[in-house]
Amino acid sequence: MDESSSASDKTVSDDTQALKDSAFRLLTRREHSRFELRQKLVKKGWSSAAVAELLDWLQAEGWQSDERFAESFVRDKLMQGQGRLKIVAQATQQRGIARELVEAVLEQQQPDWRSRCRAAHQKKFGDSAPEDRKQWAKRVRYLQQKGFNGDEIFAVLGELER
Repeated sequence: MDESSSASDKTVSDDTQALKDSAFRLLTRREHSRFELRQKLVKKGWSSAAVAELLDWLQAEGWQSDERFAESFVRDKLMQGQGRLKIVAQATQQRGIARELVEAVLEQQQPDWRSRCRAAHQKKFGDSAPEDRKQWAKRVRYLQQKGFNGDEIFAVLGELER
């Protein structure tokens, strides 16, 4: 009886170590949000309870941080030329980050959204003003897809028409 107890303890210990190893492999590639890490580990077949326990431990030990992930995510999206609306939507809906956290990181970065919108427009369309309504609408759609709001878009297009 004592041998079976010891064998089952070893199996649980091996499983826990294998789960940790799996999580660390993911975290060494890039930062992950708690939501992403949970999804990936459960998808690999780990139990939700074991994953939740591991995520609590990873967070307590500083291996996983939604704050650090949000900073990295926002920085990457800003480098890609995305606007505020798209960054917030992707972080909250796809990565499971709290909206307040994303907003705080954006506030800390203090990007000039209008100049970013202008740069995105210039990169795609150059400095020329739209020639007709169809071209104007195409530019508006493009900038909306990049995540810029109407005020920023109309200000940039208005500058070109002057």
